[in-house]
Amino acid sequence: MTNVGGRIEDYAIEEDGSATVADRIGPGATRATKINLREDRTTTVAVTWRNEPVKSAKRTANCAKPSDAPENLPRTGPEDATMYARIATGVAAMITGLIIFWYGGIWPRRRDPMFEKKDTG
Repeated sequence: MTNVGGRIEDYAIEEDGSATVADRIGPGATRATKINLREDRTTTVAVTWRNEPVKSAKRTANCAKPSDAPENLPRTGPEDATMYARIATGVAAMITGLIIFWYGGIWPRRRDPMFEKKDTG
């Protein structure tokens, strides 16, 4: 497991539908987990993040003959597009605030003075 995000994320590794490992992984951390498989029985290994399945693979332990190469499990954490969307939202909010501030300065503009000037002479 690799967390490329900027915050702690929860994840779970399930074996045949029941959680085997449920843990948290820190930002930028990588963790490897070994799972014991039953001999000559197909086992489904799945990774879930936020209770949603991310990726799964079926594996069979067979000591008599070599099995396929193990498949790398996915990385967890927010996608890169999420960060770009948050930045774009922040920039748009700042631009909107500047426009409102500018427009508030020019509207309503009065041509006549609000208070008449007093003659001091």
